[in-house]
Amino acid sequence: MKRFFLTLSVAAALFTGCATTTVVQTTDYMESSARVLEPEQSMLLTPLIADLKVSDEKVYYTETEAFANLEVSPALLQNITELKKIALSRAARAHKADVLVGSTIDVITKDKRLEITISGYPAYYVKFRNVTKSDVDLLQESRKLHTKDGAEIVNAPKSRFENRNIVNR
Repeated sequence: MKRFFLTLSVAAALFTGCATTTVVQTTDYMESSARVLEPEQSMLLTPLIADLKVSDEKVYYTETEAFANLEVSPALLQNITELKKIALSRAARAHKADVLVGSTIDVITKDKRLEITISGYPAYYVKFRNVTKSDVDLLQESRKLHTKDGAEIVNAPKSRFENRNIVNR
């Protein structure tokens, strides 16, 4: 009798092990970061400075591959800013550029698929060096504006949301 129950319990354990299934979930993730650099940038982030060599040739790049598995929906379009960053980063990489100056970003949908086209001028950082006094003076001078009657306006916002104008006469 003991042998019967032992055999039965071993058989039950084997059948239970065979009936177990394993579910594996996979999640794909993609992220890209890029800055849109315009020529009027006047912020110094570190005491290191570089020249920006901008190409004379305007380039075009259309990104569809990164979005091939994404169907256009209102939820997807809520994240369009991040998708444009991905396309901008891939465009710069495709043209071996550090940034694209004066970039234009066009977003369209075709057959429920997303297509983002980037155009701009490839630019490359060159001549990295420590900041000098003349560099700082140039940055400060570039922040000054003048009115039509010649009055100097010192425009030095602390952020893009704050604008303090001081008129010196």
